Amino acid sequence: MKRRIFRPLTALLLAAVMAVGMGVSPYAPVASVSAATRSELESQLNSLKQKEKEIKQDLANANNDLSASKRRKELLEDQIDNARQQISLLDKQLAAVQQSIAKKDKEIKQTEEEIKQTEDTIADIRLRLGNRLRVIEKTGNTSFLQRLLNTDSYTDYLLKSKVAECFSEQDSAAMDDLSETLDKLEQKKKKLQQQKKDIESEKKELVRLQKESNGKRKELETLHSAVQSEIRKLQSDVSGYNDDLKDTQKKIEAADRAIEALIKNTASTGRYDAKMMHWPVPTVRAISSHYGPRWGTMHRGMDIANGPVPIYGQNIVAAADGVVIAVNSSSWYGSGWSYGYGYCVIIDHGVDSRGRTIHTMYAHCSAMYARMGQKVKAGQVIAKAGNSGQVTGPHLHFEVRVNGERVNPYPNYVHPNVN
Repeated sequence: MKRRIFRPLTALLLAAVMAVGMGVSPYAPVASVSAATRSELESQLNSLKQKEKEIKQDLANANNDLSASKRRKELLEDQIDNARQQISLLDKQLAAVQQSIAKKDKEIKQTEEEIKQTEDTIADIRLRLGNRLRVIEKTGNTSFLQRLLNTDSYTDYLLKSKVAECFSEQDSAAMDDLSETLDKLEQKKKKLQQQKKDIESEKKELVRLQKESNGKRKELETLHSAVQSEIRKLQSDVSGYNDDLKDTQKKIEAADRAIEALIKNTASTGRYDAKMMHWPVPTVRAISSHYGPRWGTMHRGMDIANGPVPIYGQNIVAAADGVVIAVNSSSWYGSGWSYGYGYCVIIDHGVDSRGRTIHTMYAHCSAMYARMGQKVKAGQVIAKAGNSGQVTGPHLHFEVRVNGERVNPYPNYVHPNVN
C-alpha cells in the first residue's frame, strides 16, 4: 500500500499547497433509448426504400395509354403510402436520437458532478496535507522540507530519506488517498471527453435525419401533384370517373350539413374572449388556398401549406381555449360527418360577447392527439398535419364556424404574423 504513495509524488506534494477547480454545465435528464429499437427502425426504413425503387421502376415501364394511366395513378398512390411510412419511421428515428442525446446530456451532467465531488475530496486532502507540512516546518524540519520541495526526483529522494521521521501513518494514508483520488479524477475527465465526442456524433446524425425527413416530405407533395395530373387525364378520358367525382362531392356536402347540425345541437357553455386566435400550424405560415370561390365551387375554409417548411407531420395546435366536441381518428378517409376530411377534430370555443358560438375545425390530419370531451388550451398540440381524406396534397384545412356556419378565418380570426 505504501509503495503507491510515491508513484506521482511530484504532483502529490505540490497538491498539498495548490487547489484546482472546474465549471459544471447544466443539462436536462430524460428517458433512455434502446439501441436495438433504432437498429430495427433503420432496417424497416431500408425495406421501404427498396420497395420505393421497385415502384419507381414500374412507373418507368408504364405506357401512355388509358390503362397505363390508371396503373400510374395506382403506383403513385403506392409511392405516396410508402413515402408516408418512411416519414413515420424517420420521425421515430429522430425521436430516438433526440432521446439518446438527452440521455448522454444526463450522463455528462452526472460525470461533471462526480468530477466536482472528486475535486472537493482532493481539496480536502490537500488542506490536511498542507496543515501537516506547516506543522513539520514549525517543529524544526525546515531544511528537510526545503530539500523535499526543491528536489527534482521526489520518488528517489523519499525512498532513500528519513521520510518516516516526518510523516506519520495518517500522513501516509492521506498521501495514498490523494494518489487514488487523482487517478479517479483523471479517469473521469477522460470519460467526460469521450461522452462529449459521442454526443457530437449523435447531433450530426440528428441533422442528417432531419434533412432526409424534410426531403421526403417535399417528395410527398410532388407525388400528390403527379397523382392529380393522372386524375385529370382520367377525368378527360373516362366519363364514369366524373360520375364518381360527383358522387364524392355529394357525400362531402352531406358531411358539411352534418357538421353544421352537430355544432348547432351541441350546447356551448364556455366563453370566447380571444382578440385573435393562435395560428394553427406554428411552423408553416403560408396559405395555399383562401376562403372563397375555387374550381367552380365555394371553398369555405382556409388551407395552410406550400411554405419553405413541408407541412406533412407538422404540429397542429388549438387556435383558442375550448372543448373537443368531435373527433375522427379511426378511418383514413373518414365517414359520415367526417367524409372527405379524413382525420379531423372540431373544437367548441364558447360564446362570444355577441352571444354567438365559435368553433374551429382541423381536417386532413395524419395523426390525432385530441380526444372527445377533452379541454384544450390555446397553442396546445392536438394533431399532426397530413393528407388524409379527399385532398390534392398535404395541407391543413382550417375552418372557423360562427353559430355553426363557416366564415372567413383570415384575417379576422387568424393571421400568419400573429402568435
